[in-house]
Amino acid sequence: MKKHERLDLLRKIVLENEIETQHDLVAKLEAHGLKSTQATISRDINSLGIIKVPGKSGKYVYGLSKESARKLMTPLQQACENIRDLSDPIKGLERMIAISVVPGNTRYLKRLLIKDYQEEIFSIIADDDSILLIMKSAKQAKELGQNLRNWVQQHH
Repeated sequence: MKKHERLDLLRKIVLENEIETQHDLVAKLEAHGLKSTQATISRDINSLGIIKVPGKSGKYVYGLSKESARKLMTPLQQACENIRDLSDPIKGLERMIAISVVPGNTRYLKRLLIKDYQEEIFSIIADDDSILLIMKSAKQAKELGQNLRNWVQQHH
């Protein structure tokens, strides 16, 4: 396995699991078919910017620093820091998402939404501080709404 593939796998494991020790991390990597030494993993942890962060269980686990996590985000994920609020699904309007945005940021956010979700979007209506996103299906609207909520939470 090439170094960049090992780093991608390490990053994925850290993001998807609560890993407390390097030993646990080595074991997870081995479960994915990668044999590696603790010394190599230690160097990889440093190069990726992985640090100990409070986990959901209250224990400290490996995670990405805010700077490292931001570097891994797509432009759309980064732009979500400008979202103030998202509408909850409303019966009869399941294909629509109303997005409240910091004034002046809708044009950029609209462009990124179109770039990443062009095939799923029916229409977008935007003014200075809000976007009405109409998706082609309720399922697509639900999935994108959840993605946006997750990305917004990463910024707040």
